[in-house]
Amino acid sequence: MRLLPLVAAIWMTTAASAQDKQLAALHATLVGLHAAEPSYESNGARPELTLAKHQLRDWIDAQLAPLDNAVDESALADRINHELSAVSVAGAKDDQNLLGSLGEVRISREPGLLITTTRVGILCQYDDSAYAYKFLNGHWQRIWESEQNDYSPKMYAPQHIVAVHVWQRFKDGREEGPPFVLTLGHEWGCASFWHPVHYRVWRVDSSGSILLIDGSEFAYLRAGSFAVGSIGQDWPPDSPVDVLVEFTVMSIDAGAHSREAIRHFLIAGAQVRRVDPVALGPRDFVDEWLTRGWNESAGWSASPIMQQWHRKLYADFVAGRFIDATLHCRTPDLWQVTLEPHDAKKDFEPKPDVYFLVRWRPPYHFTMVNISDKPWPRCTQEDPQADEWRTLFSTQEWRW
Repeated sequence: MRLLPLVAAIWMTTAASAQDKQLAALHATLVGLHAAEPSYESNGARPELTLAKHQLRDWIDAQLAPLDNAVDESALADRINHELSAVSVAGAKDDQNLLGSLGEVRISREPGLLITTTRVGILCQYDDSAYAYKFLNGHWQRIWESEQNDYSPKMYAPQHIVAVHVWQRFKDGREEGPPFVLTLGHEWGCASFWHPVHYRVWRVDSSGSILLIDGSEFAYLRAGSFAVGSIGQDWPPDSPVDVLVEFTVMSIDAGAHSREAIRHFLIAGAQVRRVDPVALGPRDFVDEWLTRGWNESAGWSASPIMQQWHRKLYADFVAGRFIDATLHCRTPDLWQVTLEPHDAKKDFEPKPDVYFLVRWRPPYHFTMVNISDKPWPRCTQEDPQADEWRTLFSTQEWRW
């Protein structure tokens, strides 16, 4: 029986030694990244960055291996960050060059999973990666990951991950169906309030993880984050998984600056479809209708005849000015939106006004009923409340 403590001590010493070697190898990689001349075309990223990400990830795997299901994620994160502070390479002469540095590791518990987010420095920001662990057969196993490891300029999308949300249904304490993972992130850069925002959803099952939604759009930093979102599912268990994401995009009306973009999806198995709401007001709906391809806008149109107007107004860059107030029509569920289109190919030369007849049914169901080069005589009542800023998330703040 006396052999057991001795064997345990030897195992712990061996494990600690192996982990020290892992940290030493990570430090050497970070030193190399820090010393190399950065390529600004790829934010300083190079193949060695992937090596650093995987060395960091594997070392965290080793920290989780001996822990039970009751792990204190806050205390674990504190210990991990304390140990990593000794291997991070800091003190760059250029404060925009974060190559070789490590950001704070975050650990959180989501339904049935432990989520870890790591940060490795590049130019002007950190490149975040996220991993999910499940407690199986008495230890934590990594079952999902999100990394950006293609550093070619057109493919590389480093991001600051602001949220990882997990949805999984449980019944009587037992899992029903696979977990779904939603990540929200954005690129940062050195100086700007406008950057790409990324929203992605995976389904994770025994065969691996399947990326179902991979969205990226140019967005404005409103308050403390670029995007907010949620994921859930109604009863019964075979109901679609509901994904809702909201962020701020540039309006086609430069004077209006920006508007709220709504991305609402239902997932049934591996099938994804976008559903209402697609906008939160008549003007925003017209904006969305004009800037999406006809394959989407057709589903929000009362008649295929709308396609000729869509073909006429749709472009790679749609610009214009919403003039006058939105008008409420005598038919209770109809509103008129007036737009002065601008020709982006001719120095934004104004074109004749276009009048959009929009059906709005509560809470936020919009349909393009008709479009004309003349106003509708039955639409005369100004409705300034129709153009007010709205949000689907109570945590949102508006500035600008």
